[in-house]
Amino acid sequence: MPLLTILNLACGICLSGSSALPEPLAAVQSLNPDVDVSAVLDTYWQTDDVKGTASSLIEAIDGFACAHAHEHHQVEGGFNMRHMEISLSAYVDPYFKGTAIAAILEHGAEMEVAQMEALGLPYGLGLKAGKFFSDMGYLNPKHSHEWDFVDQPLVYRLLLGEHGLNEIGAQVSWLAPTPFYMLFGMEALQGKNEQSFSYIGGDPLPVRDGPRFCVGWLKVAPTLGIAHTLQLGGSVAIGRHQEAHDGDADGDPDHWLDGQSALFGLDLVYKQDSALPYGQGDLTIQAEYLYRNKQMRIVDHLLDPGLVGRYKIDRQDGYYLQATYGLAPRWRCGFRWDQVGLTNTTRIQGSIEHGFGSSWRISAMCDFSPSEFSRLRFQLSKGRYLADDVAQDVVEFIVQLQVSIGAHGAHAF
Repeated sequence: MPLLTILNLACGICLSGSSALPEPLAAVQSLNPDVDVSAVLDTYWQTDDVKGTASSLIEAIDGFACAHAHEHHQVEGGFNMRHMEISLSAYVDPYFKGTAIAAILEHGAEMEVAQMEALGLPYGLGLKAGKFFSDMGYLNPKHSHEWDFVDQPLVYRLLLGEHGLNEIGAQVSWLAPTPFYMLFGMEALQGKNEQSFSYIGGDPLPVRDGPRFCVGWLKVAPTLGIAHTLQLGGSVAIGRHQEAHDGDADGDPDHWLDGQSALFGLDLVYKQDSALPYGQGDLTIQAEYLYRNKQMRIVDHLLDPGLVGRYKIDRQDGYYLQATYGLAPRWRCGFRWDQVGLTNTTRIQGSIEHGFGSSWRISAMCDFSPSEFSRLRFQLSKGRYLADDVAQDVVEFIVQLQVSIGAHGAHAF
């Protein structure tokens, strides 16, 4: 249709005051799918008894520190803005759904999700491609506004970083035709996670094309009845990992490592629906365990060339256990215990294995949701973190406010 004809038709609609579109224009508009747009605002006030350095102490826990890791944002005592999350989603056509989510930070923005999902595939198959949160574990695929506590468990923070396994790649899943829920999934991902599947590339490290790691997972939910739900999960991720370290603290890397990292996980979630209004009496129990094994060859070492060619083997693990309960309509309380470093060793080939101790934290929270679009949360935590062979006790208090604007789909189980 000529552009002039379209403009004349549009002017005719405006002058006549009619709200109905002529058939040609309606056909043009139908090519543009309706888009759900939403925003989540997440701000909090934080204080601790170590002058605002609680976040830095966690990043420095012995055995887990990674030289090139970085935080989503820098937490400081006082007011903080985690980010503003902007979400766009739509059914593009009968074959695909698209979702885009951006995290707007104080000094910039980053793409969290840009995924395309295939619709209507036969035999229980699912297909997803783009940038997305891996379905490894239970907490990883959830966005920060879906967490039951302000922050991540220690094991997630230290083994996956605040980004989690958020990668570019593809996923295929299969819903088995069983009388109970059983879902298998496989993912091929590019490999850019700072903590467990990092890629640096370039001299002196080898250049490796992606995908650089793969994930496999299984989720099973036996049938327990309407009021009770139990889901069990197992996950494994294996891929390339590279590190660059500054051994003499002069600001420049002086030794480089290249090898493989393997991550294994188990998760359990139980939910009880009381059928009372606004979540009163609802109970959720959630637990996860993660174990990591890194085997890397020392590619170059400026400070000790004799180590070149030897392998460095690191093993770390951690878990968390938490529960939340609906005290009253719109009111919840929760407790979480998390610990890392039950296994926490490092060894260079030909030398004695060195072991680090464990670190732990206990947290209590209470939140109030005036509606499904807002939440006020209070959280108190006490932790003991082992950094540089010194145990540091930390008490932290956080007040968080979240609000959601626009259409926002229901959260996954």
